[in-house]
Amino acid sequence: MCPSCRSTESVWPLLSGNGTIWSFVVAHPPLLPAYAELAPYNVVVVALDEDPALRMVGNVVADEEAAINSVEPSRLTIGAAVRAVFQPEADDITLPRWVLV
Repeated sequence: MCPSCRSTESVWPLLSGNGTIWSFVVAHPPLLPAYAELAPYNVVVVALDEDPALRMVGNVVADEEAAINSVEPSRLTIGAAVRAVFQPEADDITLPRWVLV
């Protein structure tokens, strides 16, 4: 539901996949046991270029096939430009990730 007008109508426009890091955290130690061997890893909030109020959560990775710990945390800065890549996690699950531009 739209928080402004309370409409339940929705559209899925095609977006560029570009954005900027709005916020981030580097997990030490991991919060979930399944990620223990990947720590430290980043979790970012990305503001999309088309509308900075639209934000997505994901990880910055070195390339579309890289692990969530493939980028040195010191390279992350708020305001850094990123673009979306997509990683299949299972046959029916694909997650958005981000690479630095």
